[in-house]
Amino acid sequence: MIPTDSEFSMMYLIYGIVFILILLGLWFRQKRVFYIHLFVFLLYTSFMIYILSDEENFKGGGSLVVLFYGILFPIVHLCIYGIIQIVKAIIINKAKKNGVEQRV
Repeated sequence: MIPTDSEFSMMYLIYGIVFILILLGLWFRQKRVFYIHLFVFLLYTSFMIYILSDEENFKGGGSLVVLFYGILFPIVHLCIYGIIQIVKAIIINKAKKNGVEQRV
């Protein structure tokens, strides 16, 4: 039983966007880092497939909780990645300001 409501369609769209971003990162960036992202993505996607396939999770108004967890994982993943990129940019800018070239 895979729900097809508009809210769940938005969640599937978010998963698709995250997956496309990971694939683009694999082709154009450091492959090792994006293999880690791909592993994390597949981990929470498999968890959500397990949650979505159990129809007991949708009884008694539980669909909102399932929807919340489904959207929470990719958003947290993207936020953590964004914070890491911001910290790396700050470190690189400080190193350039001090005249030290280093790769983070």
